[in-house]
Amino acid sequence: MDREKMEKVEVSVKTTDPLGSSAEGLVVGVWDDGRMAQDFRKRLDAVLSGEVSRIIDNGEFKGASGDVLFLPTMGKLPTRYLILSGLGAKNKTSPESIRKLTGTVAKMARSRNLASLASTLLLNDAGDPENVSEAIVEGALLALYRFDHYKSDDGEKKGKGKKSSSAAKDFSSLTLYASRETEKKAKNGIEWARAIVRGTYLARDLGNHPANVATPTMIAQNASSEAKKRGIRFVSYDREKLEEMGLGALVGVAKGSMEPARLIQLEYRPAKAVNAKPVLLVGKTLTFDSGGISLKPAEKMETMKGDMSGGAAVLGTMMSIADLKIPLWVVGLMPATENMPSGTANKPGDVLRAFNGKTIEVINTDAEGRLILADALSWGVKNFDPALVIDLATLTGAVTVALGAHAIGVLGNDQKRMKEVLETGEKVGERGWQLPMFEEYFEQIKSPIADVQNVGGRGGGTITAAAFLSHFVDDKPWVHLDIAGTAWVESDEPYKPKGNVGIGIRLLTHYLDRLAQDKDLRKPEKRPSGKK
Repeated sequence: MDREKMEKVEVSVKTTDPLGSSAEGLVVGVWDDGRMAQDFRKRLDAVLSGEVSRIIDNGEFKGASGDVLFLPTMGKLPTRYLILSGLGAKNKTSPESIRKLTGTVAKMARSRNLASLASTLLLNDAGDPENVSEAIVEGALLALYRFDHYKSDDGEKKGKGKKSSSAAKDFSSLTLYASRETEKKAKNGIEWARAIVRGTYLARDLGNHPANVATPTMIAQNASSEAKKRGIRFVSYDREKLEEMGLGALVGVAKGSMEPARLIQLEYRPAKAVNAKPVLLVGKTLTFDSGGISLKPAEKMETMKGDMSGGAAVLGTMMSIADLKIPLWVVGLMPATENMPSGTANKPGDVLRAFNGKTIEVINTDAEGRLILADALSWGVKNFDPALVIDLATLTGAVTVALGAHAIGVLGNDQKRMKEVLETGEKVGERGWQLPMFEEYFEQIKSPIADVQNVGGRGGGTITAAAFLSHFVDDKPWVHLDIAGTAWVESDEPYKPKGNVGIGIRLLTHYLDRLAQDKDLRKPEKRPSGKK
């Protein structure tokens, strides 16, 4: 399902009897002890001649988390399939487990050519209704994402212009059954899910397009279009202007490529923004990374089209917070370029001067992401004086060695903010793990001829990369997210089809909403002057 089809999916809440649903598949949650919500088990047994209890009692369906069983109703219910969905142990159910469960259901429904689903999981009392509702919708819509833009035959007979009889139906509707007491929260969850899914679909698309299509220019055009729809201020600086502005590290990386570099700036400043100083988001937007003169191995180099995932997350987040009208002033920066080998490219041993005046010895041209981030960070800090800086980057292979594909590397200089980010990530299913930044790591990036060098040896690569970036945020509170291990999946997962994940949008959107409630970021109250 592409973005256009996703927007057409009708998502609604009903408080009527779920067993009267005419959706093609009805999802019913089952705990690992065989219990269901309300009196569903008894009522289903009455309609289906005791089949549900036989299946559960015989151990054919155990209700373990993620278990799914499609039962044809043979016309005994309005729905074609009763979909038993395992919730596991009640005290261990989370929005993420529901997101995965619903993603699995949605994929299995698509394989059976079902165009509509109804879910009763909100009735299982599996957590806050708003969080559960959001998880259901995200799980289904994110699981149904497909990137087949370059397929020459997408279910249509070539040359005929007519759909074949076996063509898949477009998924058209998702209904959530709730109680009257939880209906409002369920609708709020749907609103959040749709905004986050919208941004994630675009981020996935940008990361899945080949690098000859998703160039810095194309990404800037997409950012401009999405910004215009939402009243977000958009500016794009070209390479000539970047040189004039003094962004020597970004220009240094860009000069090896024929593709024009860009610094994309997005500013969302609602009239009722609660913060006096903005939150600055910076995302690495490396549209292709060959490694430059320090060339990467050929194997898997094609996935380096996804090295712009940090920038895509910034764009997707700016979209979602604007759609949700989160009352926070946020600036997003996306330094966009390729890193290519050529006669004009950086060479190992070259020295670059960053925007803040610091000199950088380039030891390895494949450590280019930190160079373009250095300029974007220092330029953003100087021009916007932010209250908080957050950057996202597919920055190091070392983070994958340390944490695998299951956690974002989290580092920074503000323990309070890092703790908040980690808490939010745990809540929304984009987990992180904090790594230390001991003084010894800073010693590894000292250069004998410049202020700093861009790599610090094999040991602690993720940490020394963050230590490098710390030179470019001044004393601003700062959180660094290394998403290299989590931005791409090699095989399908419940709600993550193979390819670009669109990581970080759920985390940032929820965290920025949390910051909008933070009294430390709020504007000082105006007090009447009074007469002396």
